Amino acid sequence: MRITTQHSDRAFQILFYGLCVFYLVFYMPFGFEGTDTGYIFGSSWNVYNGEFPHRDFIYTRPAFPAYFHSIFLFISETYGYLLDRSFFYVQVFTYSLLAAKILADHFEIKQKTFLYFIASLGAIVSVHNYPPMGWNTIDGIFFCTLGLYFLLKPKLKPVQVLLGSLFLVLGVFSKQSFYFMPLFLFLYFLLRKDFKKLAWYSATGLCCLLLYLAFKYATGTLEPFFEQTFQRTGAGSLMNVGVKTYYLAVKFNLLYFSIGILLFIAAVKYLPKNIAYALSQLSIAVLFSIVYLNDSDNWSIVPYLLQLLLLITFGFALFKILIHKDRRFLLVILLLCLSWSASISNGYQTPIHFSLPVFFTLYLIVFSAEKRTSELDKLTLQPLTGGIVILAFLVTFYLGYQSIYRDAPRKDLNRDMGEVFPQLTFIKSDTEGFEKYSELKTLAIKYPNFTVIPSMTLAHYLTGTVNPIGTDWPLDVEINDEATLLEQQLKEKNTTILLENAPLTKEQRDGYELIDRIEQNWKLIDRTQFFDIYQPQ
Repeated sequence: MRITTQHSDRAFQILFYGLCVFYLVFYMPFGFEGTDTGYIFGSSWNVYNGEFPHRDFIYTRPAFPAYFHSIFLFISETYGYLLDRSFFYVQVFTYSLLAAKILADHFEIKQKTFLYFIASLGAIVSVHNYPPMGWNTIDGIFFCTLGLYFLLKPKLKPVQVLLGSLFLVLGVFSKQSFYFMPLFLFLYFLLRKDFKKLAWYSATGLCCLLLYLAFKYATGTLEPFFEQTFQRTGAGSLMNVGVKTYYLAVKFNLLYFSIGILLFIAAVKYLPKNIAYALSQLSIAVLFSIVYLNDSDNWSIVPYLLQLLLLITFGFALFKILIHKDRRFLLVILLLCLSWSASISNGYQTPIHFSLPVFFTLYLIVFSAEKRTSELDKLTLQPLTGGIVILAFLVTFYLGYQSIYRDAPRKDLNRDMGEVFPQLTFIKSDTEGFEKYSELKTLAIKYPNFTVIPSMTLAHYLTGTVNPIGTDWPLDVEINDEATLLEQQLKEKNTTILLENAPLTKEQRDGYELIDRIEQNWKLIDRTQFFDIYQPQ
C-alpha cells in the first residue's frame, strides 16, 4: 500500500509522543548519583519545608527552579522525586515541539511529517544520555521557549504578550546564562521593525520583572540573591565559557571541521536532497557513537560536537541574512542564541540541551540550497529518510546510556532502590549504591540531626529531615567559598556529620574546604562501611 501524506503525518505524530513515553518507561529509572541528580530537587525539599533560597541557605543560582520543582512535592511527597524525573522528558519533548512549530510556521513549512520528525530528532539529541533530573538549564530553556512561543505569534494579542513575557522572566531567573535572552528578543523585534510588539513586550516584560523582584523583596531574599549569584557571573567567566570554548572547539578539531564542511557542501550540491540530508545526519550519529564506544568518560568530548554544529548553523543563518537579504533567518539566530545561552555553564558547556534550532537549520541548509526557502514544501522530507535518521540516533544514544553520568555501567544497575526508600521506587542502582543508601537510612535514625558531606543531595528528602545548613552539596564553588561560615553553623546546631569515605582525587578534594575543616576540627566518633561520623569537639 502506498503511504499517503496523511498516513505519514499521523505516523510521525504518534512516533513523537510514543518516544516521550518510551523514554519515561525505559530511561527514567537509570542515572542516580549523589550530586547533580538531586541538587535542584534537594533545594526544592527545603522550599517545601518553608525555607527560602538565598535567605535561609546559600544558593548561587537564581532560585526559581527550586520553587518550581517543589510543585511535585506538594502533589506527592512520597513520589514527588519520581514525578520530577519524569517531567524532565516532558520538558525536553515539549520545548522541542514548540521550537519546531515556531520555526516551521515562520518558514511556512506545512509538512506535518517534517514537524514531528524534527521535533523528535531535537528531543532525542537534547536528552542524549543525560540523566533525568530537575535542572536549571532545562528549566531556563523550557520557560524561555514557552515565552517565545507566545511572543512570536504573528498577531498581536496583549494576553499572549503578557504570558510570553511572564514565561521569559521565569526562564531568565532559572539560570544566570539566560539573562541575555530579553535583550536578544528586544533586538529581534527592533531589527524586524515590529515596533508595536516591541513596545508591548517591553512594558509587560518590565512589569513581570518588577513583580518577581517584589516577591524577592517581600520574602527577604532580594539582597542575598544579588550577593550570592553575581559572584558567578563575571565578564571573565562569560568570555571563557561563551566564547573561548567555541574557539577551542574549532582549534582542536580544525582539520576534521574543515573536511566535514567540505564533504557536507559536496553532498548538498551533487546528491539528491533526501540522500544528502540522511548522510549528513547519519555522519553526526556516527561521530556520537564513536565517542560513546571509545570513551566511557565522554562528558568532556560531547560538547565539542554541538559547539561546532552551532557555529556552522549560525554562520549559515548569518550568510542568508547578509548575502541573500533573507530576514526570516533572524529568528534562526534568535533561537540559536537560546542554544548558546544554555551552553554557558561552569560544568556542561554545550548547546546540546537545546539542539532543535541546530538540527532545524541543518535541514534548511540541505533543502534550501536554492535561493528561495519558500520552495521547501516542494523538496519535502521523505518518511523513509526521517525514519532512518530517528532510528540511527536512538541507537546512538542507547550506546551512550550504557555509561550513565557519574554512575556505574548500566548493566550493573540492577538493584531496586525502592526496597530502601519508597521515594526511589522504580529507580535502579548498583549493589554499592543500594548498600550505601541502606546504611544512610540506618544512620539517619541513629543521628537524626545530621548532614552528609560532600554530597548525597537527596539524603534529607529521603530521610524526611531538614538539612541544618540548607545546602546539600557544599562544593566551594556552590557555597561561594563560605566553608568557615557553614562549619560554624554546623557547630551551633550540634550537627552530626556523615562524611563519605569514598576516595577523592586531589582535584576533587581541593574543591571542598569544608572536608578539611571537619577532619581537622571535629571529633571522629565512629566509622562504617561508607561513612566516617564526626561530631563537634
